Amino acid sequence: MREVKWAFSFIKGKNVILLIVTWLSGLVFTGLLTIEPMIISHIVDDILKPMFADASVKTEEVIAEVVPLLVLALGIIIARAAIKFWANVQRDEVAYRAIVILRKDIYEKVGAQSRNFFMKNRSGDLINKCTGDLDMIRHFIAWVSYNIFECVIMVIVVLTVFFSISWEFTLCLLAISPVAFLTAIRMGKVVRPIFGNARAQLSRLNTMVQENISGNRVVRAFCREEFEIGKFDAENEKYYELQLEGNRVWVKFAPILETVANIMNTCAVIVGALLCIFERITLGDLVIFTSLSWMLNQPMQQLGFFINDLQRFMASCERVHELYDMDTEIKSPEDAVTKEITGEITLKNVTLSYDGDEVLKDINLHIPAGTTVGIMGATGSGKTTLLNVITRFIDVTKGSVLIDGVDVKKYNLQHLRRNIGIALQDVFLFSDTAESNIAYGVPEIDEAEVRKAAVDADADSFVSKLPEGYDTIVGERGMGLSGGQKQRLALARALAMNAPILMLDDTTSAVDLETEKYIQERIAAREKKATKLIVAQRITAVKNADVIIVLENGKITEQGTHKELLEKQGYYYKIYRIQQGLAGEEEMKAALEGGAL
Repeated sequence: MREVKWAFSFIKGKNVILLIVTWLSGLVFTGLLTIEPMIISHIVDDILKPMFADASVKTEEVIAEVVPLLVLALGIIIARAAIKFWANVQRDEVAYRAIVILRKDIYEKVGAQSRNFFMKNRSGDLINKCTGDLDMIRHFIAWVSYNIFECVIMVIVVLTVFFSISWEFTLCLLAISPVAFLTAIRMGKVVRPIFGNARAQLSRLNTMVQENISGNRVVRAFCREEFEIGKFDAENEKYYELQLEGNRVWVKFAPILETVANIMNTCAVIVGALLCIFERITLGDLVIFTSLSWMLNQPMQQLGFFINDLQRFMASCERVHELYDMDTEIKSPEDAVTKEITGEITLKNVTLSYDGDEVLKDINLHIPAGTTVGIMGATGSGKTTLLNVITRFIDVTKGSVLIDGVDVKKYNLQHLRRNIGIALQDVFLFSDTAESNIAYGVPEIDEAEVRKAAVDADADSFVSKLPEGYDTIVGERGMGLSGGQKQRLALARALAMNAPILMLDDTTSAVDLETEKYIQERIAAREKKATKLIVAQRITAVKNADVIIVLENGKITEQGTHKELLEKQGYYYKIYRIQQGLAGEEEMKAALEGGAL
């Protein structure tokens, strides 16, 4: 019941009243079902029977009495159909609106999750929860729950009618009903874990499809098509087996439910006929029994379907509910700071640990506003992680990160990140126009600002030559663009923010030295002097920085200007000699062994 209550909690405002009205219409619908047989019973007992018993009764008089009753019965049939149609449409609309609200909440929660969340949850599983599982919840709200309610009302109403006519007849029918209920309960216990496993397996299938679409070029480049097809076939076969297992349960229990329902139907005819013969009931009462016995019979027949759908709903709802209840690790405080940011950055004794491993170790660094800082180090030394703690994509384990003297944990997250323009190492472009990708962070900027950012990033040189210029769709993840072109579009997107802090994470690694020099000059000449943090592997990208820091195993081991670091003859000096072609064989070998290359 907890999951049912939670699912219905997303029905808001006037939709609650509308849903209640549609359910109440079920009472009216069920009541109308009983009136039609009663009209026919009245015709049989009070009109036709006297006519056959008394030859003096005229046919015209009988017809005059019967026709209005038949018209009434026809009107009831039409009214019943209209009520059913209206209620179905309205319930479906209410269910869709509830799922729109739930899907929006889930999407917001997933979007606000931290790095750890996405490391632990597969994308295919998240997609399945936001699509297939949510649709199962919608189906339950709109159809399954109401049908269960309607069947319960049918049983109550028809038993009331039957008991009012003949308690002997009613008890005979009820005598075999426990078999159906016990069978349904047993079926529910068996089938529930199967459906849960099937939903989880479908998520694995979705993940595999998503990974193969995203990594299609890698699969083809390494000639692993057959291997991936084999993996997919294996997972697909597992899903098939789980679905088949669910069907086997259905095949095992459904015949019992169907048999009980048919026996009940046969009993209605036999017992009713016997009671009529012994004059315990009238012929009209028999008409009511035979006409309404389906209202007791149908719920029995549908019990298996209800159990199936209910267990599918429970399996899906539990998965979605678990996702919905996940708390966001990184969020804005209640009294969040939103003051203007100038770009001063201070790291005090910053330490960051992942699963017990220290990625950053006691980092102390002060960056005045408007300063350019170069960050170098071997792969895995913590360069990108350093940027992540400043943008608060990750919270530090110890120490503090301050921007303009305020701990980043005290800032409103949206405000903080709107004041940081960042070009990520892993370039991601949306399947949209080049202009929309550049203006993504500031959609309100005009075309001139978009072009200015593109010119500064040296993206205008190729974007303007695309078939439709800035209105050209660049394709999902920038498909069709070279690595350097994607990097320049990502850089233009960061520059378009015109933020007081600019972070470039290995942004020019795929461009030539001449282009890199042009970009550096354009950024340096921008009117707004931002605090710049430049992560790079190439000396040329950071040599003109006000200060350069070298990270090794999460620690700052060197710090100074280009000239000062060369004089120290440490890591920076070795990389400089290698990149300038001055290093000997022994130096190259030592650099490779030390992880510098």
